[in-house]
Amino acid sequence: MPDIEAQQKKNPHMPFALRIMRFIFSTIGPFFPEYLGKLAYEFWFSTQRYKTPTKELPSKNSAAIEIMDAHGLPVHIYKWGDMSAPKVLFAHGWSGRGTQCAFFIEPLLQAGFQVISFDGPAHGETPGKQTSILQFADVILEIEKQYGPFDAAFTHSFGGMLLAYAMTLNMDIKRVVCICPPDTFDTIFKGFQRTLDLPDVVMQAVNSKFYATHGFRLREAISTITTVKTLSNQALIIHDENDTEVPLNCGKHVADAWPNARFIKTSGLGHRRIMRDRDVIKKTVDFLTG
Repeated sequence: MPDIEAQQKKNPHMPFALRIMRFIFSTIGPFFPEYLGKLAYEFWFSTQRYKTPTKELPSKNSAAIEIMDAHGLPVHIYKWGDMSAPKVLFAHGWSGRGTQCAFFIEPLLQAGFQVISFDGPAHGETPGKQTSILQFADVILEIEKQYGPFDAAFTHSFGGMLLAYAMTLNMDIKRVVCICPPDTFDTIFKGFQRTLDLPDVVMQAVNSKFYATHGFRLREAISTITTVKTLSNQALIIHDENDTEVPLNCGKHVADAWPNARFIKTSGLGHRRIMRDRDVIKKTVDFLTG
């Protein structure tokens, strides 16, 4: 398994602003852990928006775009295909966007599906600066209410944790593919610590703030390996051994915990290029079509 922390530190594409924040937290954090812990806590709920890559623009431009009201939040919805066809939902990850499913759309349409995707709260074209898994899940349930029911779904990264949690709240989907899903809340928390290079004393302050705000049960309730244990649908978990953002063993843990799931390991694709790989797309479409 790759040394994820070492690879993150060597990442030449790390934004300059993130490098500055990492320097501040790592050097000053041990001296002002409470103050910087509160600051890091705010970052925990904050998202980053990225410009839609050129390769996703054709799919974005071809989508039927609607604005769905989700408890006062105008959520950007993307729709492709015949509105009478079986429906498949895509859920993106943290700081992702609805058009990250771009390379899956045409194969899914050819397989007879209608594809529906969305920009989550504070993601893509949907307004906001901060969000949480609870708000995100509420949006997915509202999409189910207004556009469902869905015959199938596929997810990337954090979207897998979101969908699994939403499915425990009476969202019934027959077949699900999760690509590079995190397994537990603690995995995400540790990844957050690595991303900002937070000293342990700062992370302890973040934990204290989180528990004071959300209680002790939430992190267990939303952990994927907890939520999937109660699900009876068919699932496929695909994860790459070179994923430096969500480790390979996370996908294995999710597949082991999901009663009717099977696991596929890929190599050399990482956390993002896996969403453009032809073989991964084919395996996803074949599984969703049953």
